[in-house]
Amino acid sequence: MNLSEKRRSEEDWIDTLLNSEFFGICMNHKYLRKNEKNVFCIDCNVEICRHCCNTVTDSHYLHRRLQICKYVYQDVLRLFDIQHYFDCSEIQTYKINGEKAIHLNSRPQAKDARPSTKSKNGASCVTCKRYIQDRPNRFCSISCKSVLEKDHSNQEESLEEKKSCTSFLTDVSEDSEVLLSNFSLRPLMRILKRKGISRRSPLY
Repeated sequence: MNLSEKRRSEEDWIDTLLNSEFFGICMNHKYLRKNEKNVFCIDCNVEICRHCCNTVTDSHYLHRRLQICKYVYQDVLRLFDIQHYFDCSEIQTYKINGEKAIHLNSRPQAKDARPSTKSKNGASCVTCKRYIQDRPNRFCSISCKSVLEKDHSNQEESLEEKKSCTSFLTDVSEDSEVLLSNFSLRPLMRILKRKGISRRSPLY
C-alpha cells in the first residue's frame, strides 16, 4: 500500500466515524438491555453496540474499536482511545469524569455568539471559527482538523501528479529527439550509399 492509498484508507473510516449517528438501537440485539450503538469498529468501518463485541465468538472482538460518549448532548471520544489512531494534537480537550475527551464534530453555536472573556488565552478554531479555550490548540473537534488535513493531502496528491506528468513529458520529449535524429540521418546515409564512381559504356 503506497502513501496515497494509506491516506485514503484512513480518511474512509474517519469520514464514516464523523458522519455516523450513534446511540440508536442495535437491531441485532434489540431484545437486550443497553443495546444502543455507542461503539465504532475501525476495521469494519461501522457503528455497533457493546453486545456485538462482548465475547471471543463475536466478529468485532479482536478489532480496533472506539467507545462514543455523550457530553452536553454532543458525541465525544476519550483522548486516550482515539490518539492511537488519529493525530489529536492541537485539538481542544475537555475533562469528563476525570478523563480528557475531544469532540467528534464542531458544536453548533448561535450566529450572534461572542467569544467568552473567561480565558485570556483563548483562540478560534481555524476551520469553523468557534471559540476554543486553550492555546496552542487550533481546532475544536476531530472533524475540523480532518477537513484541513484532507485539503493538505489533496494538494500534495495534486503536486505529485503534476511532477509525474512533467517527468513523463520529459521522457517523451527525449525519446522524440532521438527518433527525429535517427530519421534525419537515414536519408543522408542512403544518398551517400547511392553515390559512387560513374562508369561510361564502352565505345566501339
